[in-house]
Amino acid sequence: MEPALSPPPAGRYARLLVGLLLVAGGVVFTLGNFGFVPVREAWRFWPLVLVAFGVLRLTSRSVFSGLVLMALGVLLQLRELDLVWFRLSWLFPLVFVLIGVRILTDGGRRRWPPPQGVGDPGDTINEWAVFGGGKRYFPTQHFRGGQANAMFGGFEIDLRESKMAGDSAVIDVFCCCGGGEIRVPSDWNVSLKVVAIFGGTDDKTRHDLPPVGDAPRKNLVVTGFILFGGLGVKN
Repeated sequence: MEPALSPPPAGRYARLLVGLLLVAGGVVFTLGNFGFVPVREAWRFWPLVLVAFGVLRLTSRSVFSGLVLMALGVLLQLRELDLVWFRLSWLFPLVFVLIGVRILTDGGRRRWPPPQGVGDPGDTINEWAVFGGGKRYFPTQHFRGGQANAMFGGFEIDLRESKMAGDSAVIDVFCCCGGGEIRVPSDWNVSLKVVAIFGGTDDKTRHDLPPVGDAPRKNLVVTGFILFGGLGVKN
């Protein structure tokens, strides 16, 4: 049997971080209403939330999105503290830098020919939608996960005719001012572990799937980062 892919362990840390941020925010604003805390001054440190999520992404081995979040948080924090001043529109050209860096780092990770034991590279998703997009059918019989990226565009990936090579697979997504949709077979269980800032996710898959004999349930874990975009998963 093929070894199962291990999903990143950062999902529980993400929930913990969100919970702590909600508790801390509620306490601070409540104390501010009673005059114990200067909320206006405390609000100036909101970019540290982006830095915290960036550190979380680094712990889940998502280096690119983690560094992007941390850099954005640091820049906005310096602006809030009046140490550096700039218009937010000045950051727009950096989107092209991010796209270029993402493409270069992705190319640096790919090796040809592939190492022994990893299967056919055609069994792995590597989708890009930059200022455009489209729909792709993926009818492989040995699906092993992959990545999907959307920047000012959108992707639609149809996996309904695919068979998973192991018991689990991971798709890592990165959406910036864009989004995508992933369609999966009806007998796959889906877990969304995506960090969304000024965006969101929509899980329309079934989670009450009955067991199929002694065979383990196939699990698809969707990880990644969404900024000003969205992701939908359905079966």
